[in-house]
Amino acid sequence: MKKNKTGLIIGLVALVAVIAIFLVIWNLNRPKPQAADQQNTVSEENAPVQEDAQDPAPTTEGSKHITIEVTGADGKTVSYELNTDADYLRQAMDEADGLTYSGTDSDFGMMVEVVNGEQAIYAVDNAYWAFYVNGEYGQYGIDSQPVNDGDKFGIVYEAAYVEAEGSKNITIEVKDSKGEVTTYEVSTDAEYLRQAMDETEGLTYSGTDSDFGMMVEVVNGEQAIYAEDNAYWAFYVNGEYGNYGIDSQPVTDGDTYSIVYEAA
Repeated sequence: MKKNKTGLIIGLVALVAVIAIFLVIWNLNRPKPQAADQQNTVSEENAPVQEDAQDPAPTTEGSKHITIEVTGADGKTVSYELNTDADYLRQAMDEADGLTYSGTDSDFGMMVEVVNGEQAIYAVDNAYWAFYVNGEYGQYGIDSQPVNDGDKFGIVYEAAYVEAEGSKNITIEVKDSKGEVTTYEVSTDAEYLRQAMDETEGLTYSGTDSDFGMMVEVVNGEQAIYAEDNAYWAFYVNGEYGNYGIDSQPVTDGDTYSIVYEAA
């Protein structure tokens, strides 16, 4: 009986020893807990790297959509469509791609003289650049012309006013004492021959005025005074002897007037 108890005790001691040895081995080999900051570091290190995606800054278009049209001396028009925030036309012209201009600055703003390489200076070219706003003649220079959404601006080469040619086309012929004829083609609105003669470039004359009009005595520097030269200046209309003096001879479209040196 005593032997059995002794063996049981020895077995229990051996079991306890085995368990103690197992616990020591487990403690030595178990995974060590990591601090929270270490766990975060590992997580961040292993996390895929992401670059900050930045959208490109959007290009802001102007709030006003306008059209600028340039019409040159040949009548051809170039159009420029643009979006702008310009307050005045000059700013918008600076923004129009392909449009070039220059001029003379003054206290009243720029006087535009050259557009797209074409000059229009009144004193030199008898022409100028006119500005239109929505089809109406502009009231301001480019520095002070307001820009509104939807506006259409026209920059137009315009020749200065040239007096219209006369409605009557006539011919004046001067035949001198040698029989040589000088011919003048004249466009005129003159009512009477003397007015037309005054308009004829290169033709000169003088004479004596009276109640009946002028008695012509000198034409193109040649004198024909009856009392002195025994000659006179005769006037013909379409080959027929004129019945009127130069002050009262009517002018009709298509007529030919001849001033002829004739010996008495």
